[in-house]
Amino acid sequence: MAVNIPASFFSYLQETGIMAFRSRIAALSFAAALAFAAPASAQSDGPVRLGLIDMYGGGFAFIADTIRTGFQIAVDEANAAGGLNGRQFELVTADMGTQVDKAVTEARRMMLEQDIGFVTIGIHSGAAVAVGTLGKDLEALVIGGFATTRRLTGEAGHKFVGRANLSTIEIGRVIAEHLKTRPEIKTIATIAPDYEYGQQFVGDFLEALKEARPDIEVVRQEWPRFGANDFAPHVTALQARPVDMIVNAGFGADFINFLNAARDFGLFDDGTVLMTHALDLTKPSVVKDTLPENTVATVWYPFYAIDDEFSRAFAADVEKRMGTYATGSAPVGYVAGRMLTEAIVKAGSTDPATVAAAMGGIEFDGPTGRVKVRGCDNMALYNFYVGKVSWDDSLPDGIGLTDVQSYHTEDLARSCEDIAAARAAAN
Repeated sequence: MAVNIPASFFSYLQETGIMAFRSRIAALSFAAALAFAAPASAQSDGPVRLGLIDMYGGGFAFIADTIRTGFQIAVDEANAAGGLNGRQFELVTADMGTQVDKAVTEARRMMLEQDIGFVTIGIHSGAAVAVGTLGKDLEALVIGGFATTRRLTGEAGHKFVGRANLSTIEIGRVIAEHLKTRPEIKTIATIAPDYEYGQQFVGDFLEALKEARPDIEVVRQEWPRFGANDFAPHVTALQARPVDMIVNAGFGADFINFLNAARDFGLFDDGTVLMTHALDLTKPSVVKDTLPENTVATVWYPFYAIDDEFSRAFAADVEKRMGTYATGSAPVGYVAGRMLTEAIVKAGSTDPATVAAAMGGIEFDGPTGRVKVRGCDNMALYNFYVGKVSWDDSLPDGIGLTDVQSYHTEDLARSCEDIAAARAAAN
């Protein structure tokens, strides 16, 4: 049997220090032996293994665990339906900490040592892009399981990547569309963590705002360090010139620290509206006592406002497995798992290139309604939500959204022509 070994494999061997051989012939012999040492996934009768790499420690552990829970539900459903011609799917996880290098190392181990041809990256945008590039080199299919960087399937995109979540472009367009319904908002300021996600969030939002509400004046932009403890300088800077709305991109500990400083300095006491992204990445009850009354938020999964049997069953399953109600990363993890299992079954194969080609056009019911995966970038398209924060005993932990509006990302996503142009410009 012929063995097709890409040139990039030799670079990998050199880069990791595995190749101690001096000649190209010796290197080829070693690589061929390695290829035959473990059975190829297309040849195996064992389980179809799906890799999931995320940040399972520290401040992001809850989000990562929730993504994994949603993914596992999708795997369990696929197995109950018969798997791939009787072969069961198996989820294999790895902890990357917070380091992109560790994510790449774990992905290499999965792809080369564990013969896993399908790897999903959870939260970290930089890790998603880096592992996506590795997937291109080693011909393994990489799914962005939550990362919102537009580069993953845009500028850095190729046929071996897909995404289970919307990007900062679609997030920005959703917020800008919401502002069409708020004519009283004339001035805004932004605050976002100073790294790839935050920079893309603000840039993409302001670009969308020019189209949706060109009359709005952007007064100030604040860029706290990611993971900052002291937000007092940023809060006082925002107070220097009052605005109608402050748009926040921070989440997790950043959002908690920002709200604490905002309360201490009375940032929202004059009626300034807070528009915050990703309220349900963690339990909203964590910030229940520091959110200003007029807060508006984006969320992935207001399950209490979705009147759908599938959604109710999914939310109950998440609560049973985690001991708490579902948050926004659960349905995204589920979509990632369903994208892979549906595409593998459709392809009838575990060859990553065949599965990647089969992924475009698949559809399935998800916790937020019908999910479609388009073929030009293997992006999952489904509902995303905006609503007003309310304090009510009928809501989980007494806090949630009312006046919920849904936006389907199919209506707001970058066109396939834009995706092709972004990839061409980057190459």
